[in-house]
Amino acid sequence: MPTHIDEAVKIILSKDSKLREITPIIYALPEKMPEGWTDLRRMRYLDHDLSAGRNIKRWLWRDYSSELILQQRPFDKYDDQSEIFTGIRHPLERWWSGIKDFMYFLPYYSWWTNEAIMAQWPHFHRATLRLHDIMEEVKPQHLIKVDGGIDQRLCNFARKHRLLFYGTLPHEKHIRHKRPDILKMEKIGERQLKQWLLKNPDYQKKLDDYLEPDWQYWNKVEDQE
Repeated sequence: MPTHIDEAVKIILSKDSKLREITPIIYALPEKMPEGWTDLRRMRYLDHDLSAGRNIKRWLWRDYSSELILQQRPFDKYDDQSEIFTGIRHPLERWWSGIKDFMYFLPYYSWWTNEAIMAQWPHFHRATLRLHDIMEEVKPQHLIKVDGGIDQRLCNFARKHRLLFYGTLPHEKHIRHKRPDILKMEKIGERQLKQWLLKNPDYQKKLDDYLEPDWQYWNKVEDQE
């Protein structure tokens, strides 16, 4: 009988799998804006960061509507062509966070020794995509640095651009960050993968080359207060 790992690997390698999908995800505000405000500005959100992105969507759901408008290709078919903002995280930190998320599907399995899986290296699912592949198609006007100061930074951004922002950025930790057993598994997997990369520098180079275009975006936001 197939194990959980067998089934997970089957899904990862399936031709029908959309785990590696890189289609831009753009959320527009609802057509009917909240009442009682006369100077609110419309803006769209390009979502590609699975950590801060969840909380940014929670902010928009809370202060605008639980029914944001998902725009799909071709993006120029929509009446709402307002400016776009997005979050930019340190490229390596983002990728390693995505890899640990990927490990959640393959707990305690040394998937980096599976040649079929490693044929996809270094992009396995949406959390490990490089932003450049999306940013070349959708060119957001506003880049926001994603780090420990994202709450105040996003609040300041909302005030500057006349967006609703009540209180603070809502937070809800992913199950990965709550359970000690998952955190332990991720820590072990990260250490083992880093050791493996030291012994297999060609794969480290592939990763560095893959992420290289993303540094241009990080350089633009690195000094944001």
